[in-house]
Amino acid sequence: MGFYEKKIIALLTACFVTILIIFLVITNLSKPRIFVLHSYSLNFSWVKDINVGIERILKHKPYSIRWHYMDTKRNPSIEYKEKAGKIAVNAIKQWNPNIIIAVDDNAQKFVAAHFKNKKSISIVFTGVNASIKAYGYETAKNVTGVLERIPFEEFREIFVQILPKNKRRIVHISDASVTSKLIHDELTSVKWSPLNLVESFQCETFEDWKEVIRKSHKLGDILLVTHYHTLLDKNGKTVNPQDVLKWTTPRLKIPAIGCWGFFVEDGGMMSIAVSPYEQGEEAAKMTVRIIEENISPDKIGIKINNLYVVYVRGSSIKERGIKLPKMLRAFAKATNTYYE
Repeated sequence: MGFYEKKIIALLTACFVTILIIFLVITNLSKPRIFVLHSYSLNFSWVKDINVGIERILKHKPYSIRWHYMDTKRNPSIEYKEKAGKIAVNAIKQWNPNIIIAVDDNAQKFVAAHFKNKKSISIVFTGVNASIKAYGYETAKNVTGVLERIPFEEFREIFVQILPKNKRRIVHISDASVTSKLIHDELTSVKWSPLNLVESFQCETFEDWKEVIRKSHKLGDILLVTHYHTLLDKNGKTVNPQDVLKWTTPRLKIPAIGCWGFFVEDGGMMSIAVSPYEQGEEAAKMTVRIIEENISPDKIGIKINNLYVVYVRGSSIKERGIKLPKMLRAFAKATNTYYE
């Protein structure tokens, strides 16, 4: 092959590669861009499972997706949240996504709310405990999503089944995070009859938590546990959630039931949990409708979760001498949320 022929082939090859790169860049830029914004980090099972739900719907779609984690559960100070919020806002402005899937309340307060009524960006929230009015979403044209509400009616039914008639006093305990305060307001408005919610404690520190655990059996017959992820030690540092339950579990004199799967994963006895998969799937389905049907978010009705998942630790149930309904045991085993 002559010199000029080689030059021509090299030139044609270079042209082909350049055209291919341009084509790929243009194709990628034309894809709908979705920015998945999490309030917490990937080390939180709730976050991982919501991602599973999102990916079930979006994994085969021709979308560009970016994931961002604010990590505000392990870093609950207002200073950190504001800083994490600014970083996320800047990341969104730089990438200019079509849709933000904003997960849990901190993602709304510190980030997504900045983009409400912005025509070029749609917001799909999920895992939100607060009212949409807290973020100004009630009048926003570019917002829809999924509210997260603990299935307290299911709790009441299950408590009635497992507790004797003369032992139906409930004590609630949680950390003092923003989410926990919202949950406190929700559960104190629930009609618990024939049960009785006698106390609801929100603990700032691990020492406060320990004090409540030590006296819980004197106050009630069952402990309802929500979050325990922002408790502070004597040095003002956040205590590892697994360490909280490692201390708590052997000292409990009454049975404890959680509201999320991580309670059992961390060593707890049982949870009647909001389904993280549903939270992710429903938000992703709304995202698909906005993109493929070109529908305005405000035309898609805001949803409340309908599904729950039962998590069970069999050894703890046995130790407490609790007669667990066969249906609940079967439910947990069928969904791979039964731990021996």
